[in-house]
Amino acid sequence: MMRKIFADQSRYLLWFAEPMLVGLNDSHLALEPVAGNKSAGWILGHLAVSGDFGRRLLGRTPVCPREWRPIFSPGTTSGATAASAYPRMEDLVLMFREVYRDLPDAFVAADDATLDAPNPFEPAREGFKTVREFTAWLITGHLAYHVGQLGDWRRASGLGHKSHI
Repeated sequence: MMRKIFADQSRYLLWFAEPMLVGLNDSHLALEPVAGNKSAGWILGHLAVSGDFGRRLLGRTPVCPREWRPIFSPGTTSGATAASAYPRMEDLVLMFREVYRDLPDAFVAADDATLDAPNPFEPAREGFKTVREFTAWLITGHLAYHVGQLGDWRRASGLGHKSHI
């Protein structure tokens, strides 16, 4: 029951994020309207890579290109230098949608043995001891945090905030 609740929250966040993807293009890949903030390209790449990591923990075959991992993993930075290695914005948006279209379903479908395994991501293990706890956070809190970043990025870049509500 709780898995379905988390999955439904994730789907709502994705619905909420969809208007924020409108109008993004390659000129936004590295644009940091506020120095030190993440760019739209980094935010979407990071969500795709981290969501795909969650999918792998839940037994799904990865869909993100391997070469995206060192560009968008936790601890990486955005900016003009980093963006020279970024894929096109269209590809980032498509991959974000593909990963998160499946991740909530993968969470609901996972068996208890998979979910009760120790969280393999060391930096988050103290807060999220199991795959169940970590992937629940990925599809809710982590996703919400970065969707919020994208909304702030849109306002700061002059694109305005797009929302269903």
